[in-house]
Amino acid sequence: MVTEISLNTICGHTTKVIATKEGKNTHVHIKTTCEKLRKWGTQFDMDMKDLMGGPETMLAQKMAEAPLTPTCFVPATVMNACWLENGLISKNLAREMGKMEIIFDKLE
Repeated sequence: MVTEISLNTICGHTTKVIATKEGKNTHVHIKTTCEKLRKWGTQFDMDMKDLMGGPETMLAQKMAEAPLTPTCFVPATVMNACWLENGLISKNLAREMGKMEIIFDKLE
């Protein structure tokens, strides 16, 4: 199975996160127009320990090596893709939602 999530963000870059369950690991492939993300890493594997979060995880290690801006949605998108691919979030619920949004309600 495979899970794909696309991002169109305020920074103007487009990114697609692809997660594929391979045995005990989840392979992550990131297609992006962002150079910072290319340095951060576009192919890596995450195990179940990494999916639970914390300071010793693959994403924490990647952020220490090549920090992204605090507003970058890619790390959260990687986690959502991996959780979906491992059954920790319902794919039916995600299909039903279709998309998640951040709405800038008031900007004065």
